[in-house]
Amino acid sequence: MKTRHHNNYGFSIIEILIVVLALGILIAIVLSTYAGIQARSRNNQRTATIRTLQEHIESFYSQNMFYPSLNDLNNSSWVAANMKGLSVSSYQDPSWTNAVKACTVNGHPVLIAKSQNGCYGYWPTNNGASCENNDTTCNDYTLSATLEQGGGTYTKVQLD
Repeated sequence: MKTRHHNNYGFSIIEILIVVLALGILIAIVLSTYAGIQARSRNNQRTATIRTLQEHIESFYSQNMFYPSLNDLNNSSWVAANMKGLSVSSYQDPSWTNAVKACTVNGHPVLIAKSQNGCYGYWPTNNGASCENNDTTCNDYTLSATLEQGGGTYTKVQLD
C-alpha cells in the first residue's frame, strides 16, 4: 500500500490575510501619528506668528499710544514704514493658499477681522467698537489663529 506524502510549502490564505491585516493596522497607526505631528507643528508655527505679531503691534503702541487699524496692517507700505522687521508675508498661515479667498488680496495673504482656517485674525477696537475710520483711537485688539485637530482658537489681546 502506497502512502501519499503531502509537502506543505508556502502559506495558507489565512496566514496571508493575517499578515496583510497586521501590516494595514501598522500603516494606519504610522500615518495617523505622522499627521498629528504635522498638525502640531503647524499649530506651533501659528502660535509663534501670533506672538510675533503681538510684539510688533505692542512696540508700535508704545511709540504711538494707539494700535494700528486692520487696514494699516494690510497695507504693505504702511507696514514697511511703521513696523520695522515685520513683513505682510508673515500673515501667511501654514495652510494658506491662493484659494483661501477670505484672506487673499491680489494673491497675497492678509489679516481678517476674525480668524478662520488658513487665515489669521486681527480686530482692533476702541472699547469694543470699530476704530477703522479713526485708527488713532484704537485702544485694544484681538489677534487670533484657528488651530487644527480641534485645538480651537489661539488668541492674544492687548497688554494692559
